[in-house]
Amino acid sequence: MIRILLIEDEPIIAKDLAGAVEDLGYSVTGICRNHHEALNSLATTLPDLVLCDIHLEGDDWDGIRLAQEIRSLYNLPLIFLTALTDAATISRAAAVEPDAYLTKPFEERGLYAAIELAISKFALRQDNSPESPATEPLPFIAGNFFVKEKKRLVKVSAADIFWIKADGVYSLLATANRQYLLSAHLGAIEEKVKDLPFVRVHRSWLINFQHIEAIEDDMLTIGSERIPLGKSYREAFYGRLQQL
Repeated sequence: MIRILLIEDEPIIAKDLAGAVEDLGYSVTGICRNHHEALNSLATTLPDLVLCDIHLEGDDWDGIRLAQEIRSLYNLPLIFLTALTDAATISRAAAVEPDAYLTKPFEERGLYAAIELAISKFALRQDNSPESPATEPLPFIAGNFFVKEKKRLVKVSAADIFWIKADGVYSLLATANRQYLLSAHLGAIEEKVKDLPFVRVHRSWLINFQHIEAIEDDMLTIGSERIPLGKSYREAFYGRLQQL
């Protein structure tokens, strides 16, 4: 599950934002009102993404300066939240190279789009960084994944995969006997397996139909794992189930 730090000085907006983030299937590591609280929170619990308001009332740092400090200390995707859209503010914000913008008042679909965009842009930037070769992070050839294990690539047949779960900016792939951490976002993996018997059942879960053992209420059982079936995924799931 993607963990998000919220930096927002207005309590009502912060509460609404936290509720929307959790409703979308993400988790909140903290809600901070100023740069002191934000830097302390980051030192204690490192999130997968930072969502920062540009204007922080009563703080001698605005969100842009805080974002610059965060970028200098941590390698994290960053979203700016703002009601300020003047050219000078946007120019200063752009210099930080945020991964997405979210404007107030926000809508849940806009929040989801900003989070997914930020994660995807960050993952792409990591894949193309000088420290890592600019190659496809998860090669998929003839129904087989080639996942990185230490310094070698291990072949994993798609048919042997039980489920794939979002794990921050990465994904966790499970077979009957092994689990692999993948340097790819769940959305990118879903695109690769769209023609195979895989289906998204939750914002954080992609499952292989062939390994479902039981369906009870809003839970699926695959091996020893109990997997939630999200409300917005039910119709597509049962439609796909009938086709199979």
